[in-house]
Amino acid sequence: MISDNQMLNYIRQITEMGETGIDSVLDKTHDAALRQSLQKQKEEYQRIYRSADRMLEERGGKEKDLNPMAELGSEISAMFQLAMDSSSSKIAEMMIKGNTMGVTKILQHMSDYQNGDERINDLANKLLQTQQNNIEQMKPYL
Repeated sequence: MISDNQMLNYIRQITEMGETGIDSVLDKTHDAALRQSLQKQKEEYQRIYRSADRMLEERGGKEKDLNPMAELGSEISAMFQLAMDSSSSKIAEMMIKGNTMGVTKILQHMSDYQNGDERINDLANKLLQTQQNNIEQMKPYL
């Protein structure tokens, strides 16, 4: 079992990773519709992050941000992948893979957080649904 504060920090970290992934491809995105879709996804991640942050603060919890090395690794990986192919299809593929990893992580954490706070469960489910929607939004670009 994981605590409320741990779950909130996991939610924060998953959304941070999603934002980092989007930021690493946004300036390489030539398709205006794809760029707009990614921007909206980023905004949704920011809303979820802020909600987790507020709940963590309400509980007097300590924030644990994403490991800077994970963030850097994501940026470097994106840079190399896009150096050879920065097509909309490649960007969509990368975003689908990233969201799939996020879905896996949040499901693992949700499984470890059974019978937790209803508001935190709702936020975790919102993140899960967001990532699943993100995957669906990217499919037409493949």
